[in-house]
Amino acid sequence: MKKLISSLLIVFLLSFSLLPLAFAEGTDSASTKSVDDFKDLKDLPQDVKDKFNSLIQSGVFNGLTDDTFGLDAQMNRAQFAKVAGIIFKLTIDETLTSSSFTDVRSDDPANSYALPYIEALKKAGLTNGYDAEGKTYKPSGAVSRQELAAFLIRGLGLEEDAKNATPVSDSSVDAWAKGYVALALEKNLMTNQEDGTFGGSKSATREMLALASYEAKNLIEADGTTVEPGTPATQPDTPAEPTGEISAQGKRVVIIGRESVPLPVEDTKVGDRLKALGFRVTYLSERKLTPEKLEGYDLVYISPTINSKYLKGGVMKDVAIPTLYGKNHGMYYLGLSSIEENAEFANGKSISIVDSKHKVASGFSGNVDVFKEADPKRSFGYGLVGKEAKVIATVPGDKNKGTIYYYDKGTKADNGYVVKARISYFFFSGDSDEVTDDAWTMMDALFLWTLQNG
Repeated sequence: MKKLISSLLIVFLLSFSLLPLAFAEGTDSASTKSVDDFKDLKDLPQDVKDKFNSLIQSGVFNGLTDDTFGLDAQMNRAQFAKVAGIIFKLTIDETLTSSSFTDVRSDDPANSYALPYIEALKKAGLTNGYDAEGKTYKPSGAVSRQELAAFLIRGLGLEEDAKNATPVSDSSVDAWAKGYVALALEKNLMTNQEDGTFGGSKSATREMLALASYEAKNLIEADGTTVEPGTPATQPDTPAEPTGEISAQGKRVVIIGRESVPLPVEDTKVGDRLKALGFRVTYLSERKLTPEKLEGYDLVYISPTINSKYLKGGVMKDVAIPTLYGKNHGMYYLGLSSIEENAEFANGKSISIVDSKHKVASGFSGNVDVFKEADPKRSFGYGLVGKEAKVIATVPGDKNKGTIYYYDKGTKADNGYVVKARISYFFFSGDSDEVTDDAWTMMDALFLWTLQNG
C-alpha cells in the first residue's frame, strides 16, 4: 500500500504541476472567497461551479487577481509545488534560501516563493526533478495535457490499469501516453476537447487542472487512501522526449499458443519479458485464432507451443500487424521458408551471428551460446529463407538455415506472397529453462525491431 501511496504522491502532485497561482500571495484570503467572487466563473454550469467552489473554499486554488480566476491561464511547476505542499500537508521550511536544484533560486522574481515547497516535495520523495540526473526542476515549465494524464494515473496507483487499457485511437496523443489518456478519460479525470480530440501536446490550463484535481481528490477520498511521504523518487517527473523509434511502452501484444490451464510456462515467461519491455500482454488460445481476434494489437507473437494445424490454412496471410514467429511452420505456410517439417537443429547450443552490426544482434558476433548445455533431446528451429529475407543469425556452419531473420513490409516471399507488415522469426524452442541470457537479449531486441514495422 505504501508503494501505491508513494507513487500516488509523486504524480498526483505532478498532476498539479500546472496548478494554480493559488497561494502565491498567501492562503488566508482563499478561505473567505467563493466562486461568485470571480467574474470568469459566474456563468459556468452550476455543477462545475460547485466543483470550483469546493476547491476555492478549501484553499486549494485562488484567483490570478481579486476578481479573476484565470480559467485559460497556463500553470507551471513552481505553482504546482506550492499547491502540492499545501494539499499533502508537508512540512515547509520557510527559512530556506538555497535549493538542491540548480534552476531554483531565491533571487528568481517569478518563482522564488516556491523554493521551500519544491524542497519539501523532494524531501518527501515526491519529485526527483525534471531531468534524468535530478539536477533541475524547471519551475517555469508547463505540462502538456497528456503528461498530466500520465501524472494523474500514476499518482492514483493505476499504472498497471493504464498498461492494460485499450489505447485511445487519437493522433493528437503520443504513443507512450495513449493508455494513460484512455484511463484518464474513463475515470472522468479529464475530457476531450470540443473537436473530439484530446490535444495531448497542448499545455494544460487552470480550468482543466482544477477539474482534474477535483476528480482525483474524490477518487482518493472514496478509496480512503491516506497520503504519506514515500521513499525518495529516482526518476524524472515527466516522460522522456520521444525518440525516432516506436516505443514499446503501452503497446499491445498478443501471444498465441497452446490452450491449457494454467498457460504454458514457455508463454508466460516470454510474456513477463514483454511486460518488462513496456508491452501490455494478452494471451490468446490457438483455437480462437482468427484475423478478427487480432484487430487492435500492435504486435503478434506466434508461440512455439501452438499446434501448427491452426496456422496451416493461411489464417495469417492477410494480417497486417507486425508478427514474430517462434513456430517455423508458420513461416512456411506464408512462403517465407521453404521447409515445413524437421526444421530443427538437434544437440546444439550455439547459433552463428552473420550480421553483427544489426541492432538485433545486440553487439554479439561469431558463435553465441543460446542454450546452457548441448542436449541430444533438445533442438532449436530454423528456416530455409527466401531471397528477400534479412538474416541475422544461422545454424553454425550452414548459412542457408536462418535462426533469426525477418522480412520487411512490402517484400516478397519466393512464392510471390507480399508481406503486409514486418514478419520475423526467432529460433526459440520453448525450452526456456535452458535458454541463456544472451538468447533472451536477442529475443527482446527482435520483438522491439519487429514493432518498428519496416
